[in-house]
Amino acid sequence: MRMAVIADRKTAAGFMLAGIKEAFAAENDFDAEKFLKKAVNTPDIAVLFITSDLARHLKKQIDERRLRGMLYPVIVEIPPVSGEMKEDSIRKIVKRAVGIDMEK
Repeated sequence: MRMAVIADRKTAAGFMLAGIKEAFAAENDFDAEKFLKKAVNTPDIAVLFITSDLARHLKKQIDERRLRGMLYPVIVEIPPVSGEMKEDSIRKIVKRAVGIDMEK
């Protein structure tokens, strides 16, 4: 099971520091849509974090997957990061969202 994130550059970098290797930095809505297609078509990605601002633009695609009963990857909306991102903050977000404490 792998986790991935689609986010702004700062948030993606923070998740990479926390150990998530599949971190897609979306510069715009087109990038976010492209990365969403790539992530949902990668069979071993089980959890996909998307910042809420990007998820708003992808709402139609996300809702369509849920309506069709597509369970994986589980798509979890997270707040975008402003300011400095700390590894401990990301660990707390991940644990709160999916109940898994990432290793340090």
